[in-house]
Amino acid sequence: MHQTQQTSHTALMATVFAAAVAMAQPTIAAEAPAVELVPVDVANLYIKTIINHDEASVAKLNAYLRPTRLAGQQSAEYASYSGLKETDAKFPKETGKLIADLFPAAMHAAVTPAAELLAANVIAAKNGAVCQATKADPVTVENGMQTAAVSFECQVVKVPVAWAAAAQQLAKSGCKVEQCKAGLQKIAASYTSSPKQTWRAVFAVSREKNSEAWRNDFARETFDEIWEYL
Repeated sequence: MHQTQQTSHTALMATVFAAAVAMAQPTIAAEAPAVELVPVDVANLYIKTIINHDEASVAKLNAYLRPTRLAGQQSAEYASYSGLKETDAKFPKETGKLIADLFPAAMHAAVTPAAELLAANVIAAKNGAVCQATKADPVTVENGMQTAAVSFECQVVKVPVAWAAAAQQLAKSGCKVEQCKAGLQKIAASYTSSPKQTWRAVFAVSREKNSEAWRNDFARETFDEIWEYL
């Protein structure tokens, strides 16, 4: 795991996407889901929704969770595909500005295109991570709740230095305008040319007995760890 990236940057990038995913609160009673899925299948839908912003997975996860959410008097949709794509579209400009602001004010206009390119490559690397749930541990039961721990792994780009730390180092190097631009372009290129690394983690899904959908109301907390690799 890249330790060079500051926790504040991980939290910032995670917050960018929070508004696009409607995080549900736990419920007690719920209708049975329209389609029966096993925990590994559900985990894969969460992965492809939150990490990859895959349209088909968003639709399928929304349909699967909808009866449970409605029974708990929550909004029908867990995630908004249009909202996710909107945040993706805004990411290069908004994050590019954060990167450009690391440099002296006189350089901002000159380095902004390279900063936005870097941000675009970062979000493309995140959305393009190849992930798969691999196995589910036996279901455990506690206080009437069934829980299954699902192991998964993702192939994530392995850059020499994570974008936030790399940009900070470059900004502090005293580089001239053309050197700074070239440096940002080099960092951006590392997100398309570097080898992959494997991120392994465990994602838990739960339900009350057999009466509702397998779910994780705080799924983003697990999957936001991917920013520590970027």
